[in-house]
Amino acid sequence: MSVITSYVMTSWSEIKTLQANWNTLLEQSDADNIFLTWEWMESWQKTCPYETQLFFIVLKENNKPIAIAPFYIQPYRLLNTLTYQVLRFAGDQGIGSEYSNFIVRKHDSIKLKTQLWQTLLLKQASFHWDLIWYTNVSTWTVGGQSLLKSLAQVPELNTAARDVDFANTDLTLLSDQLLPALSKSLRTNIKQTKGYLTKHGKWQVTCCEDPNLLSTALNKLFELHNLRWQKAGLKGSFQRRPEMASFYQDFAHKALQKGWLRLAELTCDGETQAVQIGYVYRDQFFALQEGFNPEFQKGTGQVLRYHMMQQCIEEGLTDYDFLGQYTNHKRRWLAKQRHGQHLLIWPNKIKNTLFNFLTIWPTGKYLKPTH
Repeated sequence: MSVITSYVMTSWSEIKTLQANWNTLLEQSDADNIFLTWEWMESWQKTCPYETQLFFIVLKENNKPIAIAPFYIQPYRLLNTLTYQVLRFAGDQGIGSEYSNFIVRKHDSIKLKTQLWQTLLLKQASFHWDLIWYTNVSTWTVGGQSLLKSLAQVPELNTAARDVDFANTDLTLLSDQLLPALSKSLRTNIKQTKGYLTKHGKWQVTCCEDPNLLSTALNKLFELHNLRWQKAGLKGSFQRRPEMASFYQDFAHKALQKGWLRLAELTCDGETQAVQIGYVYRDQFFALQEGFNPEFQKGTGQVLRYHMMQQCIEEGLTDYDFLGQYTNHKRRWLAKQRHGQHLLIWPNKIKNTLFNFLTIWPTGKYLKPTH
């Protein structure tokens, strides 16, 4: 009879021993997505702030990993007085990760996810943490549902949930041509902008496939993204979070090698005017970031999105996933709203008593990260 052994891994050297089995386990799990791949995790670890405390829970059977819960520890302070050690999902901030989940052997998914939650309560793990802030759970998927079911089977863990929305366009419902499916106003905008571009000069949409040109193309994305937000009097994501730019530079090279990367540029007269980056994984396109020149022709970013979405249809992809936050802009691109959850989880400790009576989220003014 095989025995399942649990481990708490807090150093990257320990976690790196999982590399050979990581993606194989992920691919047969009920939560297979690009944000859980070894490549994504490795790039996150390489580019996250040096003081980040890793905290991975691993179950092994016959010395082979069968379940992985990747966390890190971030200190928070309540009312600027009491310090809490909060477990957060690896990669959940700074780089754009979505769809947090555990990676487990599929045929006994709920059982293994339950065991991972229970392992967090064992003495070897429990004294390291006070709360769990678990974000962006895809509750409409089998993997998201099994995560919630497993959590419900551990009564020692209390839970508060907050709804969060996502946006996704189902490409299987569209014909070979995207344009006729769009609203009249959006069709007109795209056609008129194409006409304006033609008047400006020769224009084209290309995807970066040369690793030697990749860093330059990414820097153009960062530049145009920042320009777009500066025009609105704000700082762009790459300006606010330099680690995001470092992550993109590292991961994009791996993604290009794996065939996942889609980094598209719209150029006019040899000048890049709009850039969009996303990744294709399991026949789905995940749209991550975009940028466009706010001083150039209005609507150029729309034309680039149209070409990218049309390319996704031609590739036979099933979804164009806009990821978090359903907006009117995404609705115009035929996106439907999906409902997920953020979870705040806490065990019955004396210092957690307040959470049994008040809903205090680690995104408000009372409970804040210390760095």
